Amino acid sequence: YLFWTEWGQTPCIGRAHLDGSEKVVLVSLGIAWPNGISIDYEENKLYWCDARTDKIERIDLESGGNREIVLSGSNVDMFSVAVFGAYIYWSDR
Repeated sequence: YLFWTEWGQTPCIGRAHLDGSEKVVLVSLGIAWPNGISIDYEENKLYWCDARTDKIERIDLESGGNREIVLSGSNVDMFSVAVFGAYIYWSDR
């Protein structure tokens, strides 16, 4: 799969096969500026950070369900996120 984030009029997080087929929007509500994404294959989770909502969230990798807020800050411009084992690393601008 290829995963991506989009800003703009209709921000979203999507997934498609590498040939571009079977596009699926996994998240389209409650996001504004989704930035970095990271995949935790051991837990089958997709993580992303949002520079507008100041949150790191995650969903189930396959279904897009079970959305959870992992970290919520204030006045932080979250830019990228990485997951390694039990640790989450993030940066701001």
